Amino acid sequence: MYLAANGKIYVTSGSSVRHFTEINYPDSAGMACDVQQHALFIGNYAHLSAVPHHPNYYLGCDTTLGCPCLITGISDEQDHVFNFSVSPNPTDDQIKVVYLLPHNKSGKLEVFDITGRSVYTMPLPPWSTLQTVDLSFLGSGIYNVMITSGQSRVTEKVVLLK
Repeated sequence: MYLAANGKIYVTSGSSVRHFTEINYPDSAGMACDVQQHALFIGNYAHLSAVPHHPNYYLGCDTTLGCPCLITGISDEQDHVFNFSVSPNPTDDQIKVVYLLPHNKSGKLEVFDITGRSVYTMPLPPWSTLQTVDLSFLGSGIYNVMITSGQSRVTEKVVLLK
């Protein structure tokens, strides 16, 4: 299973089907995830190979099951690594921002001009890993792109050439 761009998961069976099952809130536990069988009619028959089946490894531990994810060793807790990149750089209008937020945490993407003034802000849902940002309304210059989640933040410079 893999999150679609709308934050939902679509599932098909191992045989040919005419409907997809939809998981509306995949980050919610139990009945709150709202599984809807036969939610999306696709017309023709689809086969198992038509839908990607990749688990979302970023969801973290299911804490409703007691303590199945106990740490059994002693180690220092590592700071979160955002795996943050901005491309293309330099650009003339749009950038693609790739990142990895902490488990089950939302974030915020901000673009700052050279004076430190925020010129663009957008929320980042916990399941997202890629955003396309339109900077065509800005003039040529150097800008800082910052992602914040909780107490963690990371920045990257981007050059805008018109």
